[in-house]
Amino acid sequence: MTPDEPGTPPPTGSPPPPTYPGAPGTSARPAGARKRRRPLLWLFIVLIIGILLGLGGGYLLFNNKNVKITTSVTPTPSATATAVATATSAATLPPVQTPAPVAQGVVPCPVATPLGQHPLGSPGNPGQGQKQDATLDFCGAGNATIPTGTTRFMTPGNWGLGIADSCPVGSSGEGGMGTVLTVNELLLGGTQGPDNATEGGDWADSGSVLMPTGGNYRLRVTTVSPSCVWRINIYPSF
Repeated sequence: MTPDEPGTPPPTGSPPPPTYPGAPGTSARPAGARKRRRPLLWLFIVLIIGILLGLGGGYLLFNNKNVKITTSVTPTPSATATAVATATSAATLPPVQTPAPVAQGVVPCPVATPLGQHPLGSPGNPGQGQKQDATLDFCGAGNATIPTGTTRFMTPGNWGLGIADSCPVGSSGEGGMGTVLTVNELLLGGTQGPDNATEGGDWADSGSVLMPTGGNYRLRVTTVSPSCVWRINIYPSF
């Protein structure tokens, strides 16, 4: 048997035949097989990277759209609109009416009645044997002395006073008939004369009072409130 014939055992000292994968008892891999499998590995890695990048980009794009939608829907309060609304509300409120302060003492006739009080009426007319004098017609508020200054008037007995007054509601107390205005005679020495006149109730119109004692007088007017207004005519007798 020659060395080239099939079944001829290899010569002594010859290298062993190459082995391939899959064959029992083999461990070596052909060089060509390793080269063919590397492109598949890189293709798989690139494919995974592309998938990850695509998922990340889609996530960011979706979140950005949500943020834009939320921002556009949420309204922003306007400071200018709030200021205009406040100014408009303040402008529509009715003005608060504060009663004007009443001038005290003797004032020119006619005198204005303070807000909330009964309108001031007219004094009573002169009685029998009495006369009207335009210089002895006085208006005022609160306490005063008439005539003003050092002027006095002289009259015989049975002279009279015509009185009208108006005071704040409730000034006359419970029952509504308490005294709100008092007129006293003042003698030459400043002492009080024998006669006086009073008016009850929160207001009085057309009041007339007979003063029996004649003399040389000034009159002191006293009220329960500085807001009481009055008109008093002095009617000397003849």
